[in-house]
Amino acid sequence: MVDVRIADEVDRRIIDALRADGRRPFRKIAAELGVSESTVRARYARLSSLGILQVVGLADLHTVGAVEGHVSVQVLGGEARRVAAELGRRPEVKLIAEAVGSADLVLDVVFPNLAAFQRFITSELPALEGVRRVEFLRTGEVVKDSYVWQG
Repeated sequence: MVDVRIADEVDRRIIDALRADGRRPFRKIAAELGVSESTVRARYARLSSLGILQVVGLADLHTVGAVEGHVSVQVLGGEARRVAAELGRRPEVKLIAEAVGSADLVLDVVFPNLAAFQRFITSELPALEGVRRVEFLRTGEVVKDSYVWQG
């Protein structure tokens, strides 16, 4: 049996069109893909209801002066889930993923300014019980930002 949640080529192209412009009318997407507007509307509804697609507005963080960073965290044995749960309560932590390799957790964080980012990295995060080591990468100018499916 085929998993109906798996996106096919038409679904992928609809998602790609909405990534480029989340407000693009279904009518225009349908014309570009050579399908009916009702097909695009139905597929959008299915993809959304299954949690495959979410259309949101995103701010250009650098333009608004925010500081974004990527953080890798090593934790003491068996502490990854507890540390992740604690970090998940912080609004500045936008993504937490378990990792395989030199880090146990990978975080994406956004702070309103550099001072807040530095305070988190140098004192708050290392002081968290169970955290062994913290490494970070602060992003600069974005050279490419494309999440278009590659087939």
